[in-house]
Amino acid sequence: MPNSPEKTKLTDWVDPFLGCEPARLPEPDALAAKWWCAKPPIGNTHPGATMPFGMVSVCAYSGAYVTGYGKYAVSLSGDEPEKLYQENTALGIAHFQQSGTGRIRMYYNYLLTTPLTGEGLSGIGTRFRLENETSRPGRYAGRFAESGVSFEVTCTKRTAVHRYSFPENERGKVVVDFTSGGLLIEGMTTYPQKSSARFLNKQACEGCVTIEGIPFYFHAQCMTPVKASGFWENGEPVTVEGTYKPSKETREAQQSYGIWFEAAEPGATIEYRIAFSLHTPERPGEAIAMRKSLSFEDIAGEIDEIWESILSRIMVEGGSDTDREIFYSALYHATLKPGDFMDESPFSPEPGPFFFDLSTLWDLYKTQLPLLMTLWPELGADFVKFLVGVARREGSFPVSYLMDNGPERFGKQATGLCHMILTDAQMRGVDGNWDEVLMLLWRTSLSGKGRRGKFAEFARNHVVEPLSHTLDLAFANWCISQMAKRIGDQIIYDKSIPLSRYWVNAFDPDTGLLSEDSDYYEGEYWNYSFRFIHDMVGRIKMAGGEKEFVDLLDLFFGFTDPEPGQTVHHFEGLNNEPDMESPYAYLFAGRHDRTAEVVRKVMRYQFTTGKGGLPGNDDSGGLSSWYVWSAIGIFPVTGLPIMLIGSPIFEKASMKLHGGNFTVTALNQATEHYYVQRAWLNGKPLNRCYLKLSEFAAEAELVLEMGPEASDWASDSRPPSFVS
Repeated sequence: MPNSPEKTKLTDWVDPFLGCEPARLPEPDALAAKWWCAKPPIGNTHPGATMPFGMVSVCAYSGAYVTGYGKYAVSLSGDEPEKLYQENTALGIAHFQQSGTGRIRMYYNYLLTTPLTGEGLSGIGTRFRLENETSRPGRYAGRFAESGVSFEVTCTKRTAVHRYSFPENERGKVVVDFTSGGLLIEGMTTYPQKSSARFLNKQACEGCVTIEGIPFYFHAQCMTPVKASGFWENGEPVTVEGTYKPSKETREAQQSYGIWFEAAEPGATIEYRIAFSLHTPERPGEAIAMRKSLSFEDIAGEIDEIWESILSRIMVEGGSDTDREIFYSALYHATLKPGDFMDESPFSPEPGPFFFDLSTLWDLYKTQLPLLMTLWPELGADFVKFLVGVARREGSFPVSYLMDNGPERFGKQATGLCHMILTDAQMRGVDGNWDEVLMLLWRTSLSGKGRRGKFAEFARNHVVEPLSHTLDLAFANWCISQMAKRIGDQIIYDKSIPLSRYWVNAFDPDTGLLSEDSDYYEGEYWNYSFRFIHDMVGRIKMAGGEKEFVDLLDLFFGFTDPEPGQTVHHFEGLNNEPDMESPYAYLFAGRHDRTAEVVRKVMRYQFTTGKGGLPGNDDSGGLSSWYVWSAIGIFPVTGLPIMLIGSPIFEKASMKLHGGNFTVTALNQATEHYYVQRAWLNGKPLNRCYLKLSEFAAEAELVLEMGPEASDWASDSRPPSFVS
């Protein structure tokens, strides 16, 4: 439990602002100073209110890149982002924010809600300075400086709950803009395809706004008395009898429109709630009615307890206050996405699991999804069903899934990721109809429609571009073969296992690295060269042997300097995803000491507290999940039945698994004690640097004795290679 007298709950350790500003990290030592940024050094997080894996989020909206919160412009290079606005401002409070992403096609921020003072609706579109911002899990607050209006927001599964406090002599109003969306940057805005709404009474309005092909059914209701309410267009009230629909002229000119509510008395607080469904018009009203008797404080308290339960899945002891704040803020950010839209598919009338904001699986599959599958296997089972539903409906598995009906799924980043994710879920014991999963993986890759895609190209040519996709497809075929083997499908096994061996075609045997001549996404051939594959023995032989493999890693991380004229692209230092597992690659060559040094330096120099506490885009929690695993001292390998042992920073960490805790205990722990001296698993000596997945189980304990000097622990062990 937390040991600070000021912090009595785990939620007290979370800073939702962490990552909202450009990186302000500790001054790196010589090694970490050599690492580079492929992407902007900013977390792109937001401090808004949301639930774990939440459907709804609620945050101040400025229109800035990339979540809609803050003051920064589009930034794609490794430089500090330029400012779009000089101050932290807001136009109001919007809904459905992404978390930590970079440039993608959808930016949400729908149904902007703004409190106004003064005459009429003249304040629509006013930009206010944000003051006095505070945030904790599930609750966010602040003040709009020029109007003097204070706000607090919280949420439930389907409902955003707003509370506005107005100056004493001002009769406040709340305005909802149906047309808001995206960012206030060229090419990043959005506008509804259609809208309709009707007032049920002065305090309640229901309707539907369709944006990017997705219907947002809503029910907006003032819980406090109102004097009047109505519709508006282009900043002016309009009289409407019955159902409102914007005119053709309004839509063609892309003018703004929406609804407004006015408080009954000057100085009165307005509490306003808006609930959503992507599926049926009835659910939003039902959601508000269900919680009608609960006050704002009741709802915020409930959400705090839900977050407390989520965070308590991992309990840590020891470490500094800074360590705990970074850790629980990371665990918080790791559990914001994907959004769980259970029974809310806009593409099917059938109830069942549905998720949005896979932005993208390339960001999530190495660290965040294994964390989800491990700690919340029931949610993992829903996620498996969701992927099956997508494959049935669309004829392929996704690489990303955004809140739109567009077919573009970020195919440049990677391919075949669901093959790895689903194999990993099956190995971790997640429930699923694995016979059906295997058939869908087969049909979408090596038969039927799959014959026209990259899987078919790989099957014909045994190589595809970019070469990182060759690694993807070789590994994906290995994953298909292993699922087929477990299920007993000899035909699929025999077809897929030979293809898994063509990872070699991506490498240059003269250098032991991926071939330089390819178009690598957000990285270079060095960064992709140390990815884990199913044949790490063969991979190391490709480098010339273990010594040569370690030499390449030492160049990559900066332990040694290049020869004159030699080109080395260094580690991206967790600024980006391509090489995030590479610190653990040393383990496959018997150098746990090197892994310990790199992992500890990443945690020390690439993460800190405060708004500038992340080295790059958090990418829906992929970056934060890396920290969670590494701080505990173990690291997953998606698709392979092993867990790698690293260098924990806490004296003890307990993960709540199904049936009991898995515990990592670090003896003789200290800031400079990077190195494992001895280890025990369930009381028996352990002389290897990995656990079998079956050993990563309830009521198991891994004990690591730490020290300040490198030892020969695990130097004779190697994680297994899985070539069949």
